[in-house]
Amino acid sequence: MYALDFSEYFRYDDLTRHLHGLADAYPHLAALQSLGKSWRGRDIWAMTLTNRATGADHEKPAFYIDAHIHAEEVATSHTALYTIWYLLTNYGTDAQATWLLDNMAFYILPRTNPDGAEISLTTGHHWCGNGRYLPGEEQTRGLCQQDIDGDGHIVQMRIPDEAGEWKISKDDPRLMILREPGEVGDGPYYRLHREGVIRGEWDGVSFEIEKPRDGNLNRNYPAGWVSEVRQYGAGEYPLSEPEALAVGQFLLAHPNISGMQCYHTHGGVVLRPSLVEPDAAIPPADLALYKTIGAMATALTGYPVISVYEEFTPDPKQARTGSLMQWSYDEMGIITFSTELWNPELAAGIADPAKYQVRARSTEDELKLLAYNDKHLGGRGFIDWKPFDHPQLGRVEIGGWTHMYTFRNPPPASWAATDEARGFLHTTLHCNCLFTLRHAATTPLLRLVSAEAQALGGDLYKVTAVVKNEGYQPTHMTQRALERQTAGSLTVTLTGGELLMGEAAQDIGHLAGRDGRKATWSPWLPMWEATTRKVEWLVRAPAGTNLTITASAPRAGSGRAEVVLS
Repeated sequence: MYALDFSEYFRYDDLTRHLHGLADAYPHLAALQSLGKSWRGRDIWAMTLTNRATGADHEKPAFYIDAHIHAEEVATSHTALYTIWYLLTNYGTDAQATWLLDNMAFYILPRTNPDGAEISLTTGHHWCGNGRYLPGEEQTRGLCQQDIDGDGHIVQMRIPDEAGEWKISKDDPRLMILREPGEVGDGPYYRLHREGVIRGEWDGVSFEIEKPRDGNLNRNYPAGWVSEVRQYGAGEYPLSEPEALAVGQFLLAHPNISGMQCYHTHGGVVLRPSLVEPDAAIPPADLALYKTIGAMATALTGYPVISVYEEFTPDPKQARTGSLMQWSYDEMGIITFSTELWNPELAAGIADPAKYQVRARSTEDELKLLAYNDKHLGGRGFIDWKPFDHPQLGRVEIGGWTHMYTFRNPPPASWAATDEARGFLHTTLHCNCLFTLRHAATTPLLRLVSAEAQALGGDLYKVTAVVKNEGYQPTHMTQRALERQTAGSLTVTLTGGELLMGEAAQDIGHLAGRDGRKATWSPWLPMWEATTRKVEWLVRAPAGTNLTITASAPRAGSGRAEVVLS
Protein backbone atom coordinates (compact mmCIF):
# COMPACT_ATOMS: atom_id res chain seq x y z
CA MET A 1 0.00 0.00 0.00
CA TYR A 2 1.48 3.35 -1.09
CA ALA A 3 1.46 5.67 1.93
CA LEU A 4 0.54 9.31 1.37
CA ASP A 5 0.21 12.13 3.88
CA PHE A 6 -2.38 14.63 2.67
CA SER A 7 -1.97 17.05 5.58
CA GLU A 8 0.19 19.49 3.56
CA TYR A 9 -0.15 20.70 -0.03
CA PHE A 10 2.35 19.42 -2.57
CA ARG A 11 4.61 21.44 -4.82
CA TYR A 12 5.13 20.22 -8.38
CA ASP A 13 8.15 17.98 -7.76
CA ASP A 14 6.49 16.25 -4.82
CA LEU A 15 3.24 15.80 -6.73
CA THR A 16 5.16 14.31 -9.66
CA ARG A 17 7.04 11.96 -7.35
CA HIS A 18 3.82 10.70 -5.78
CA LEU A 19 2.13 10.17 -9.14
CA HIS A 20 5.07 8.09 -10.36
CA GLY A 21 5.11 6.25 -7.05
CA LEU A 22 1.45 5.31 -7.32
CA ALA A 23 1.82 4.20 -10.94
CA ASP A 24 4.83 2.07 -10.03
CA ALA A 25 3.13 0.57 -6.98
CA TYR A 26 -0.01 -0.46 -8.92
CA PRO A 27 1.15 -1.22 -12.49
CA HIS A 28 -1.87 -3.44 -13.20
CA LEU A 29 -4.27 -0.61 -12.35
CA ALA A 30 -2.50 2.68 -13.10
CA ALA A 31 -0.66 4.30 -15.99
CA LEU A 32 0.80 7.81 -15.93
CA GLN A 33 1.33 9.96 -19.00
CA SER A 34 2.23 13.55 -19.81
CA LEU A 35 -0.29 15.34 -22.00
CA GLY A 36 2.20 18.05 -22.90
CA LYS A 37 4.20 20.88 -21.44
CA SER A 38 3.10 24.04 -19.68
CA TRP A 39 4.38 27.50 -20.55
CA ARG A 40 7.34 26.97 -18.21
CA GLY A 41 8.08 23.42 -19.37
CA ARG A 42 6.36 21.38 -16.67
CA ASP A 43 4.52 18.17 -17.53
CA ILE A 44 0.74 18.13 -17.44
CA TRP A 45 0.15 14.74 -15.87
CA ALA A 46 -2.81 12.45 -16.49
CA MET A 47 -3.36 9.18 -14.63
CA THR A 48 -5.40 6.40 -16.23
CA LEU A 49 -6.92 3.95 -13.77
CA THR A 50 -8.57 0.66 -14.69
CA ASN A 51 -8.11 -3.06 -14.19
CA ARG A 52 -6.52 -3.94 -17.51
CA ALA A 53 -7.27 -7.63 -16.92
CA THR A 54 -10.96 -6.83 -17.53
CA GLY A 55 -10.33 -4.76 -20.64
CA ALA A 56 -8.50 -1.77 -22.00
CA ASP A 57 -9.48 1.68 -20.78
CA HIS A 58 -10.81 2.79 -24.20
CA GLU A 59 -13.19 -0.20 -24.29
CA LYS A 60 -14.91 0.88 -21.08
CA PRO A 61 -16.97 3.90 -20.11
CA ALA A 62 -14.67 6.40 -18.46
CA PHE A 63 -14.99 9.10 -15.81
CA TYR A 64 -12.87 12.23 -16.21
CA ILE A 65 -11.64 14.40 -13.33
CA ASP A 66 -9.52 17.51 -13.62
CA ALA A 67 -8.25 19.91 -11.00
CA HIS A 68 -6.11 22.94 -10.35
CA ILE A 69 -7.02 24.86 -13.48
CA HIS A 70 -6.75 28.05 -11.42
CA ALA A 71 -3.42 28.64 -9.74
CA GLU A 72 -4.48 29.27 -6.15
CA GLU A 73 -6.88 26.33 -5.96
CA VAL A 74 -4.42 23.88 -4.42
CA ALA A 75 -7.08 21.88 -2.56
CA THR A 76 -8.35 20.70 -5.92
CA SER A 77 -5.17 18.85 -6.93
CA HIS A 78 -5.12 17.33 -3.46
CA THR A 79 -8.68 16.06 -3.97
CA ALA A 80 -7.85 14.58 -7.37
CA LEU A 81 -4.70 12.92 -6.03
CA TYR A 82 -6.66 11.61 -3.05
CA THR A 83 -9.17 10.05 -5.45
CA ILE A 84 -6.35 8.27 -7.32
CA TRP A 85 -4.90 7.03 -4.05
CA TYR A 86 -8.30 5.99 -2.68
CA LEU A 87 -9.22 3.91 -5.73
CA LEU A 88 -5.86 2.18 -5.91
CA THR A 89 -5.45 1.42 -2.23
CA ASN A 90 -9.03 0.23 -1.82
CA TYR A 91 -9.13 -1.99 -4.89
CA GLY A 92 -9.81 -5.58 -3.87
CA THR A 93 -11.08 -4.72 -0.39
CA ASP A 94 -13.77 -2.12 -1.06
CA ALA A 95 -16.68 -3.32 -3.22
CA GLN A 96 -17.31 0.04 -4.88
CA ALA A 97 -13.68 0.79 -5.74
CA THR A 98 -13.24 -2.73 -7.08
CA TRP A 99 -16.39 -2.60 -9.22
CA LEU A 100 -15.43 0.79 -10.64
CA LEU A 101 -11.94 -0.23 -11.74
CA ASP A 102 -13.16 -3.57 -13.09
CA ASN A 103 -15.95 -2.03 -15.16
CA MET A 104 -14.77 1.51 -15.89
CA ALA A 105 -11.74 3.67 -16.52
CA PHE A 106 -10.80 6.90 -14.77
CA TYR A 107 -8.84 9.71 -16.39
CA ILE A 108 -7.57 12.04 -13.65
CA LEU A 109 -5.56 15.23 -14.25
CA PRO A 110 -4.51 16.44 -10.79
CA ARG A 111 -2.84 19.69 -11.87
CA THR A 112 -3.72 21.14 -15.25
CA ASN A 113 -1.97 24.42 -14.40
CA PRO A 114 1.40 23.44 -12.91
CA ASP A 115 3.11 26.81 -13.45
CA GLY A 116 0.36 28.84 -11.83
CA ALA A 117 0.22 26.39 -8.95
CA GLU A 118 3.93 26.76 -8.28
CA ILE A 119 3.60 30.54 -8.25
CA SER A 120 0.77 30.35 -5.72
CA LEU A 121 2.57 27.85 -3.50
CA THR A 122 5.80 29.86 -3.38
CA THR A 123 4.77 33.53 -3.47
CA GLY A 124 2.17 35.78 -1.88
CA HIS A 125 0.65 36.78 -5.20
CA HIS A 126 -3.08 36.41 -5.72
CA TRP A 127 -2.99 34.34 -8.85
CA CYS A 128 -5.36 32.78 -11.34
CA GLY A 129 -3.24 32.44 -14.43
CA ASN A 130 -1.06 29.83 -16.02
CA GLY A 131 2.49 31.12 -16.09
CA ARG A 132 2.42 32.92 -19.43
CA TYR A 133 3.27 35.93 -17.25
CA LEU A 134 5.27 35.83 -14.04
CA PRO A 135 4.56 37.86 -10.90
CA GLY A 136 5.25 41.48 -11.66
CA GLU A 137 4.54 41.02 -15.37
CA GLU A 138 0.81 40.47 -15.10
CA GLN A 139 0.04 44.13 -14.35
CA THR A 140 1.87 46.97 -16.07
CA ARG A 141 0.19 50.18 -14.97
CA GLY A 142 -1.82 51.64 -12.13
CA LEU A 143 -1.91 49.95 -8.73
CA CYS A 144 -0.18 46.57 -9.09
CA GLN A 145 -0.11 43.94 -6.36
CA GLN A 146 3.18 43.57 -4.52
CA ASP A 147 4.40 42.50 -1.11
CA ILE A 148 5.78 45.93 -0.29
CA ASP A 149 6.50 45.29 3.38
CA GLY A 150 8.26 41.97 2.69
CA ASP A 151 6.30 39.81 5.13
CA GLY A 152 5.47 37.13 2.54
CA HIS A 153 1.79 38.12 2.21
CA ILE A 154 -0.09 40.44 -0.07
CA VAL A 155 -3.00 41.73 2.01
CA GLN A 156 -4.63 45.17 2.03
CA MET A 157 -3.73 48.79 2.46
CA ARG A 158 -6.11 51.12 4.26
CA ILE A 159 -5.68 54.70 3.22
CA PRO A 160 -7.34 57.57 5.12
CA ASP A 161 -9.87 59.32 2.89
CA GLU A 162 -12.92 61.35 3.88
CA ALA A 163 -14.64 60.00 0.75
CA GLY A 164 -13.80 56.45 1.76
CA GLU A 165 -16.26 53.57 1.88
CA TRP A 166 -14.92 51.88 5.00
CA LYS A 167 -14.41 52.57 8.68
CA ILE A 168 -12.95 50.71 11.67
CA SER A 169 -15.45 48.63 13.62
CA LYS A 170 -16.08 49.62 17.24
CA ASP A 171 -16.50 45.92 18.08
CA ASP A 172 -13.00 44.90 17.01
CA PRO A 173 -10.33 47.29 15.71
CA ARG A 174 -9.15 44.68 13.21
CA LEU A 175 -12.40 44.82 11.29
CA MET A 176 -13.28 47.22 8.51
CA ILE A 177 -17.02 47.68 8.04
CA LEU A 178 -18.88 49.32 5.19
CA ARG A 179 -19.98 52.91 5.66
CA GLU A 180 -23.73 53.45 5.51
CA PRO A 181 -25.10 55.20 2.39
CA GLY A 182 -26.03 58.43 4.19
CA GLU A 183 -23.43 58.27 6.93
CA VAL A 184 -21.31 61.34 7.76
CA GLY A 185 -19.27 62.46 10.74
CA ASP A 186 -18.57 59.05 12.26
CA GLY A 187 -15.12 58.55 10.78
CA PRO A 188 -12.32 58.37 10.21
CA TYR A 189 -13.03 56.79 6.82
CA TYR A 190 -10.75 54.81 4.58
CA ARG A 191 -10.23 53.44 1.10
CA LEU A 192 -9.17 49.78 0.92
CA HIS A 193 -6.83 48.55 -1.78
CA ARG A 194 -4.76 45.46 -2.32
CA GLU A 195 -1.19 45.88 -1.13
CA GLY A 196 0.97 47.13 -3.97
CA VAL A 197 2.72 49.93 -5.83
CA ILE A 198 1.72 52.28 -8.65
CA ARG A 199 3.42 51.72 -12.00
CA GLY A 200 3.47 53.89 -15.06
CA GLU A 201 2.50 57.53 -15.21
CA TRP A 202 0.64 58.85 -12.18
CA ASP A 203 -0.77 62.30 -11.55
CA GLY A 204 -0.42 61.96 -7.79
CA VAL A 205 -4.19 61.96 -7.27
CA SER A 206 -6.07 59.00 -8.72
CA PHE A 207 -4.94 55.65 -10.09
CA GLU A 208 -6.50 52.83 -12.03
CA ILE A 209 -6.38 49.13 -11.22
CA GLU A 210 -5.62 47.07 -14.31
CA LYS A 211 -7.06 43.59 -14.62
CA PRO A 212 -4.10 41.19 -14.59
CA ARG A 213 -3.04 39.54 -17.83
CA ASP A 214 -2.74 36.18 -16.17
CA GLY A 215 -4.83 33.88 -18.35
CA ASN A 216 -7.97 32.28 -16.92
CA LEU A 217 -7.75 28.81 -18.48
CA ASN A 218 -11.41 28.20 -17.74
CA ARG A 219 -12.35 30.84 -20.31
CA ASN A 220 -10.11 29.41 -23.02
CA TYR A 221 -12.26 26.49 -24.20
CA PRO A 222 -14.10 26.52 -27.55
CA ALA A 223 -17.76 26.63 -26.52
CA GLY A 224 -18.94 30.24 -26.47
CA TRP A 225 -15.41 31.63 -26.55
CA VAL A 226 -15.22 35.41 -26.87
CA SER A 227 -12.22 37.70 -26.95
CA GLU A 228 -10.31 39.04 -23.97
CA VAL A 229 -12.05 42.39 -24.46
CA ARG A 230 -15.40 40.79 -23.58
CA GLN A 231 -14.29 37.96 -21.28
CA TYR A 232 -11.45 38.43 -18.81
CA GLY A 233 -8.80 35.74 -19.15
CA ALA A 234 -10.11 34.32 -22.44
CA GLY A 235 -6.72 34.18 -24.14
CA GLU A 236 -5.79 35.02 -27.72
CA TYR A 237 -8.07 32.40 -29.29
CA PRO A 238 -9.78 29.13 -28.20
CA LEU A 239 -7.23 26.68 -26.77
CA SER A 240 -4.44 29.23 -27.22
CA GLU A 241 -2.92 28.18 -23.89
CA PRO A 242 -0.92 24.94 -23.93
CA GLU A 243 -2.61 23.62 -20.79
CA ALA A 244 -6.13 24.09 -22.18
CA LEU A 245 -5.01 22.66 -25.52
CA ALA A 246 -3.68 19.53 -23.81
CA VAL A 247 -6.99 19.02 -22.03
CA GLY A 248 -9.01 19.69 -25.18
CA GLN A 249 -7.03 17.23 -27.25
CA PHE A 250 -7.32 14.59 -24.55
CA LEU A 251 -11.09 14.94 -24.33
CA LEU A 252 -11.54 14.70 -28.09
CA ALA A 253 -9.30 11.62 -28.19
CA HIS A 254 -11.44 9.83 -25.58
CA PRO A 255 -15.05 9.58 -26.79
CA ASN A 256 -15.66 6.96 -24.09
CA ILE A 257 -15.91 9.64 -21.37
CA SER A 258 -19.35 9.24 -19.80
CA GLY A 259 -19.09 11.67 -16.88
CA MET A 260 -16.94 14.56 -15.73
CA GLN A 261 -15.95 16.37 -12.55
CA CYS A 262 -14.05 19.66 -12.51
CA TYR A 263 -12.63 20.92 -9.20
CA HIS A 264 -12.31 24.54 -8.13
CA THR A 265 -12.24 26.56 -4.92
CA HIS A 266 -13.96 28.30 -3.14
CA GLY A 267 -17.61 28.60 -2.11
CA GLY A 268 -18.69 25.21 -0.77
CA VAL A 269 -21.07 24.65 -3.67
CA VAL A 270 -21.52 22.20 -6.54
CA LEU A 271 -22.13 23.95 -9.85
CA ARG A 272 -24.09 22.48 -12.73
CA PRO A 273 -25.06 23.76 -16.19
CA SER A 274 -26.09 25.78 -17.82
CA LEU A 275 -23.60 28.59 -17.88
CA VAL A 276 -25.40 30.56 -20.55
CA GLU A 277 -29.12 29.80 -20.30
CA PRO A 278 -31.81 29.25 -17.65
CA ASP A 279 -33.06 25.88 -16.49
CA ALA A 280 -36.12 26.25 -18.70
CA ALA A 281 -33.85 25.87 -21.74
CA ILE A 282 -32.28 22.60 -20.54
CA PRO A 283 -33.98 19.40 -21.79
CA PRO A 284 -36.24 18.23 -18.91
CA ALA A 285 -34.73 14.74 -18.84
CA ASP A 286 -31.23 16.21 -18.49
CA LEU A 287 -32.29 18.59 -15.74
CA ALA A 288 -33.94 15.71 -13.86
CA LEU A 289 -30.74 13.67 -14.19
CA TYR A 290 -28.66 16.58 -12.88
CA LYS A 291 -30.95 16.94 -9.89
CA THR A 292 -30.88 13.21 -9.13
CA ILE A 293 -27.10 12.95 -9.23
CA GLY A 294 -26.77 16.35 -7.55
CA ALA A 295 -28.81 15.13 -4.60
CA MET A 296 -26.06 12.56 -3.97
CA ALA A 297 -23.51 15.39 -3.99
CA THR A 298 -25.40 17.30 -1.33
CA ALA A 299 -25.90 14.18 0.80
CA LEU A 300 -22.18 13.34 0.75
CA THR A 301 -20.59 16.81 0.85
CA GLY A 302 -23.22 19.05 2.40
CA TYR A 303 -22.80 21.45 -0.53
CA PRO A 304 -25.87 22.79 -2.35
CA VAL A 305 -26.09 22.15 -6.10
CA ILE A 306 -26.93 25.23 -8.15
CA SER A 307 -27.13 26.45 -11.73
CA VAL A 308 -24.17 28.58 -12.79
CA TYR A 309 -26.36 30.83 -14.91
CA GLU A 310 -29.22 31.25 -12.45
CA GLU A 311 -27.41 31.38 -9.11
CA PHE A 312 -23.67 31.90 -9.67
CA THR A 313 -23.52 34.61 -12.31
CA PRO A 314 -23.53 38.17 -10.92
CA ASP A 315 -24.85 39.63 -14.19
CA PRO A 316 -26.70 37.18 -16.51
CA LYS A 317 -26.18 39.66 -19.35
CA GLN A 318 -22.49 38.86 -19.04
CA ALA A 319 -22.60 35.10 -18.68
CA ARG A 320 -19.34 33.24 -18.26
CA THR A 321 -18.30 31.65 -21.54
CA GLY A 322 -15.45 29.54 -22.79
CA SER A 323 -15.47 27.26 -19.74
CA LEU A 324 -14.79 23.54 -19.77
CA MET A 325 -18.21 22.66 -18.34
CA GLN A 326 -19.96 24.68 -21.04
CA TRP A 327 -18.04 22.71 -23.66
CA SER A 328 -18.47 19.31 -22.02
CA TYR A 329 -22.22 19.52 -21.40
CA ASP A 330 -23.67 22.22 -23.67
CA GLU A 331 -21.72 20.94 -26.68
CA MET A 332 -20.82 17.30 -25.92
CA GLY A 333 -23.76 16.37 -23.71
CA ILE A 334 -21.65 14.87 -20.91
CA ILE A 335 -23.06 15.21 -17.39
CA THR A 336 -20.49 17.47 -15.73
CA PHE A 337 -20.27 19.04 -12.30
CA SER A 338 -17.89 21.76 -11.19
CA THR A 339 -17.36 21.80 -7.45
CA GLU A 340 -16.16 24.86 -5.57
CA LEU A 341 -14.43 23.23 -2.60
CA TRP A 342 -14.31 24.83 0.83
CA ASN A 343 -16.14 27.73 2.40
CA PRO A 344 -14.60 29.26 5.55
CA GLU A 345 -17.93 30.85 6.42
CA LEU A 346 -19.36 27.35 6.87
CA ALA A 347 -16.43 26.44 9.10
CA ALA A 348 -16.98 29.65 11.08
CA GLY A 349 -20.64 28.82 11.71
CA ILE A 350 -22.15 31.59 9.60
CA ALA A 351 -25.79 30.70 9.00
CA ASP A 352 -26.10 31.90 5.41
CA PRO A 353 -22.64 31.57 3.86
CA ALA A 354 -21.93 33.46 0.67
CA LYS A 355 -21.14 31.61 -2.53
CA TYR A 356 -18.63 34.34 -3.31
CA GLN A 357 -16.17 35.42 -0.65
CA VAL A 358 -15.84 38.92 -2.11
CA ARG A 359 -18.50 40.87 -0.24
CA ALA A 360 -19.05 43.22 2.65
CA ARG A 361 -20.13 40.99 5.53
CA SER A 362 -22.11 42.06 8.52
CA THR A 363 -20.16 42.86 11.67
CA GLU A 364 -21.64 39.75 13.28
CA ASP A 365 -20.35 37.52 10.48
CA GLU A 366 -16.95 39.19 10.45
CA LEU A 367 -16.63 38.60 14.19
CA LYS A 368 -17.44 34.91 13.65
CA LEU A 369 -14.72 34.69 11.03
CA LEU A 370 -12.24 36.35 13.35
CA ALA A 371 -13.19 33.94 16.12
CA TYR A 372 -12.63 31.07 13.67
CA ASN A 373 -9.22 32.52 12.80
CA ASP A 374 -8.21 33.05 16.41
CA LYS A 375 -9.28 29.57 17.51
CA HIS A 376 -8.58 27.28 14.56
CA LEU A 377 -5.73 29.08 12.79
CA GLY A 378 -3.97 30.50 15.81
CA GLY A 379 -4.51 33.99 14.38
CA ARG A 380 -2.45 33.31 11.24
CA GLY A 381 -5.29 34.14 8.88
CA PHE A 382 -5.45 37.82 9.80
CA ILE A 383 -2.52 40.24 9.89
CA ASP A 384 -2.99 43.09 12.32
CA TRP A 385 -2.86 46.56 10.80
CA LYS A 386 0.48 48.31 11.03
CA PRO A 387 1.69 51.70 9.78
CA PHE A 388 3.82 51.77 6.64
CA ASP A 389 5.41 54.62 4.71
CA HIS A 390 4.35 53.92 1.15
CA PRO A 391 6.81 55.28 -1.43
CA GLN A 392 3.99 56.92 -3.41
CA LEU A 393 0.92 57.13 -1.18
CA GLY A 394 2.63 58.25 2.00
CA ARG A 395 1.47 56.99 5.38
CA VAL A 396 -0.83 53.96 5.05
CA GLU A 397 -1.59 50.88 7.12
CA ILE A 398 -1.10 47.33 5.88
CA GLY A 399 -3.05 44.35 7.20
CA GLY A 400 -6.23 42.34 6.87
CA TRP A 401 -7.13 38.82 5.86
CA THR A 402 -4.63 36.56 4.22
CA HIS A 403 -6.04 34.61 1.35
CA MET A 404 -4.48 31.30 0.41
CA TYR A 405 -5.33 29.14 3.44
CA THR A 406 -8.22 31.10 4.82
CA PHE A 407 -10.70 31.80 2.03
CA ARG A 408 -9.21 29.99 -0.96
CA ASN A 409 -8.31 26.60 0.51
CA PRO A 410 -8.79 24.61 3.72
CA PRO A 411 -5.83 25.15 6.05
CA PRO A 412 -3.01 22.60 5.87
CA ALA A 413 -1.82 21.06 9.12
CA SER A 414 0.95 23.64 9.45
CA TRP A 415 -1.69 26.36 9.59
CA ALA A 416 -4.12 24.56 11.88
CA ALA A 417 -4.19 25.21 15.61
CA THR A 418 -6.84 22.63 16.57
CA ASP A 419 -7.62 19.02 15.72
CA GLU A 420 -10.89 20.20 14.20
CA ALA A 421 -9.02 22.55 11.88
CA ARG A 422 -6.65 19.75 10.90
CA GLY A 423 -9.70 17.75 9.92
CA PHE A 424 -11.14 20.37 7.54
CA LEU A 425 -8.81 19.38 4.70
CA HIS A 426 -9.30 15.62 5.04
CA THR A 427 -13.08 15.99 5.20
CA THR A 428 -13.04 18.09 2.04
CA LEU A 429 -10.94 15.51 0.19
CA HIS A 430 -12.80 12.43 1.35
CA CYS A 431 -16.40 13.58 0.94
CA ASN A 432 -15.85 15.00 -2.51
CA CYS A 433 -13.97 11.90 -3.59
CA LEU A 434 -16.93 9.75 -2.51
CA PHE A 435 -19.33 11.84 -4.56
CA THR A 436 -17.30 11.54 -7.74
CA LEU A 437 -17.24 7.76 -7.31
CA ARG A 438 -21.01 7.68 -6.87
CA HIS A 439 -21.43 9.88 -9.93
CA ALA A 440 -19.10 7.62 -11.93
CA ALA A 441 -21.18 4.59 -10.98
CA THR A 442 -24.23 6.07 -12.75
CA THR A 443 -22.54 5.44 -16.11
CA PRO A 444 -24.29 3.62 -18.93
CA LEU A 445 -22.81 0.12 -19.09
CA LEU A 446 -23.20 -2.02 -22.19
CA ARG A 447 -23.17 -5.81 -21.89
CA LEU A 448 -23.26 -8.50 -24.57
CA VAL A 449 -25.27 -10.89 -22.44
CA SER A 450 -25.62 -13.78 -24.89
CA ALA A 451 -24.36 -14.92 -28.30
CA GLU A 452 -25.33 -18.22 -29.89
CA ALA A 453 -25.84 -19.99 -33.23
CA GLN A 454 -28.69 -22.38 -34.10
CA ALA A 455 -28.02 -24.96 -36.85
CA LEU A 456 -30.70 -24.94 -39.56
CA GLY A 457 -29.15 -27.59 -41.86
CA GLY A 458 -27.13 -27.29 -45.03
CA ASP A 459 -24.42 -25.17 -43.37
CA LEU A 460 -27.06 -22.55 -42.49
CA TYR A 461 -27.08 -20.98 -39.02
CA LYS A 462 -29.28 -18.48 -37.27
CA VAL A 463 -26.98 -16.31 -35.14
CA THR A 464 -28.46 -14.36 -32.25
CA ALA A 465 -26.96 -11.79 -29.89
CA VAL A 466 -28.61 -10.02 -26.96
CA VAL A 467 -27.27 -6.69 -25.69
CA LYS A 468 -28.26 -4.91 -22.50
CA ASN A 469 -27.58 -1.61 -20.79
CA GLU A 470 -26.92 -2.47 -17.14
CA GLY A 471 -26.16 1.12 -16.19
CA TYR A 472 -28.21 3.90 -14.67
CA GLN A 473 -27.96 6.37 -17.55
CA PRO A 474 -29.10 5.58 -21.09
CA THR A 475 -26.39 4.78 -23.61
CA HIS A 476 -26.83 8.22 -25.18
CA MET A 477 -26.60 9.75 -21.67
CA THR A 478 -28.37 13.05 -22.34
CA GLN A 479 -30.87 14.66 -24.67
CA ARG A 480 -28.30 17.38 -25.25
CA ALA A 481 -25.93 14.75 -26.67
CA LEU A 482 -28.67 13.65 -29.07
CA GLU A 483 -29.33 17.26 -30.08
CA ARG A 484 -25.64 17.90 -30.71
CA GLN A 485 -25.19 14.51 -32.40
CA THR A 486 -22.33 13.59 -30.07
CA ALA A 487 -23.96 10.48 -28.58
CA GLY A 488 -23.00 8.08 -31.37
CA SER A 489 -25.06 4.89 -31.36
CA LEU A 490 -24.97 1.26 -30.29
CA THR A 491 -23.55 -1.02 -32.98
CA VAL A 492 -23.53 -4.83 -33.02
CA THR A 493 -21.15 -6.38 -35.54
CA LEU A 494 -20.74 -9.95 -36.81
CA THR A 495 -17.58 -11.17 -38.54
CA GLY A 496 -17.00 -14.62 -40.07
CA GLY A 497 -19.02 -16.83 -42.43
CA GLU A 498 -21.11 -15.87 -45.46
CA LEU A 499 -23.80 -13.41 -44.45
CA LEU A 500 -27.19 -14.16 -46.08
CA MET A 501 -29.56 -12.00 -44.03
CA GLY A 502 -28.95 -8.99 -41.79
CA GLU A 503 -26.30 -6.30 -42.00
CA ALA A 504 -22.89 -7.29 -40.71
CA ALA A 505 -22.85 -4.13 -38.56
CA GLN A 506 -26.27 -3.28 -37.20
CA ASP A 507 -26.94 0.13 -35.71
CA ILE A 508 -29.64 -0.37 -33.08
CA GLY A 509 -29.78 3.18 -31.76
CA HIS A 510 -29.66 3.42 -27.97
CA LEU A 511 -30.77 1.55 -24.87
CA ALA A 512 -32.46 3.12 -21.88
CA GLY A 513 -31.02 2.97 -18.39
CA ARG A 514 -32.52 2.59 -14.94
CA ASP A 515 -33.14 6.33 -14.69
CA GLY A 516 -36.18 5.92 -16.92
CA ARG A 517 -37.88 3.59 -14.42
CA LYS A 518 -38.11 5.52 -11.17
CA ALA A 519 -41.60 4.26 -10.43
CA THR A 520 -43.71 1.24 -11.24
CA TRP A 521 -45.30 1.25 -14.67
CA SER A 522 -48.26 3.57 -15.16
CA PRO A 523 -50.12 4.72 -18.27
CA TRP A 524 -49.89 8.26 -16.88
CA LEU A 525 -46.07 8.28 -16.87
CA PRO A 526 -43.64 8.25 -19.81
CA MET A 527 -43.57 4.85 -21.47
CA TRP A 528 -40.62 2.66 -20.64
CA GLU A 529 -37.97 2.35 -23.33
CA ALA A 530 -36.07 -0.86 -24.01
CA THR A 531 -32.98 -1.64 -21.94
CA THR A 532 -32.29 -4.89 -23.87
CA ARG A 533 -32.39 -5.77 -27.58
CA LYS A 534 -31.84 -8.87 -29.71
CA VAL A 535 -29.96 -8.89 -33.01
CA GLU A 536 -30.11 -11.73 -35.58
CA TRP A 537 -28.25 -12.85 -38.72
CA LEU A 538 -28.50 -15.75 -41.17
CA VAL A 539 -25.06 -17.17 -41.96
CA ARG A 540 -23.75 -19.93 -44.24
CA ALA A 541 -20.53 -21.56 -43.10
CA PRO A 542 -19.20 -25.05 -42.40
CA ALA A 543 -19.25 -26.46 -38.89
CA GLY A 544 -16.23 -25.41 -36.89
CA THR A 545 -16.22 -21.87 -38.28
CA ASN A 546 -15.44 -19.24 -35.67
CA LEU A 547 -17.70 -16.15 -35.56
CA THR A 548 -17.00 -12.97 -33.60
CA ILE A 549 -19.77 -10.72 -32.30
CA THR A 550 -18.87 -7.25 -31.00
CA ALA A 551 -21.21 -4.76 -29.37
CA SER A 552 -20.06 -1.21 -28.70
CA ALA A 553 -21.39 2.21 -27.77
CA PRO A 554 -19.08 5.23 -27.52
CA ARG A 555 -19.87 6.08 -23.88
CA ALA A 556 -21.15 2.74 -22.60
CA GLY A 557 -18.24 0.44 -23.37
CA SER A 558 -18.08 -2.69 -25.48
CA GLY A 559 -18.46 -6.45 -25.32
CA ARG A 560 -17.14 -9.28 -27.47
CA ALA A 561 -18.04 -12.98 -27.82
CA GLU A 562 -16.79 -15.88 -29.91
CA VAL A 563 -19.25 -18.43 -31.33
CA VAL A 564 -18.06 -21.72 -32.85
CA LEU A 565 -20.54 -23.22 -35.32
CA SER A 566 -21.46 -26.83 -34.59
